[in-house]
Amino acid sequence: MRAQSPMLASDAMTRDLRTVTPDATVAEAALIMRASGHGALPVVDAQGQLLGVLKKFTVVRRCLPEYLEQIGDLFRTGEFMPFRDRVKEVGLLSVRELMTPNPPTATEDTPLAQVAATMIMRDARQVFIVRERKLVGIVGMQDIVDKIAWPEAEGKAN
Repeated sequence: MRAQSPMLASDAMTRDLRTVTPDATVAEAALIMRASGHGALPVVDAQGQLLGVLKKFTVVRRCLPEYLEQIGDLFRTGEFMPFRDRVKEVGLLSVRELMTPNPPTATEDTPLAQVAATMIMRDARQVFIVRERKLVGIVGMQDIVDKIAWPEAEGKAN
């Protein structure tokens, strides 16, 4: 009886990627996130090399500090204008200013169990799959669940 070969990152990765460049505005990136339904976007240069990741959480957090200072005004007036103004300001920033550099990466031939371990150790929801520093795919937490934890459920949900 032959041992089954381990599942690899290439077996689970998403290849159809939405990316953003470091010089795009945060507002442009937010529109891509909204349209794609993704909470994070890989940041790549013109050659497709992975530079970082822009997370929706980071964008929202950047909007909140001044807003929280003005929360008393919100409760008194019911107006969200200070928050909206801050969102507009943050939207003008470049992605480079808010991206997280050096996100977790793996190669296509990395065992999927190792990708899962990387997610746990780096407290990450996705691992970016690279070939010679160029982004070729993403393995997300749901991909791990689908392939490792409940492989029998894959393709049955509609």
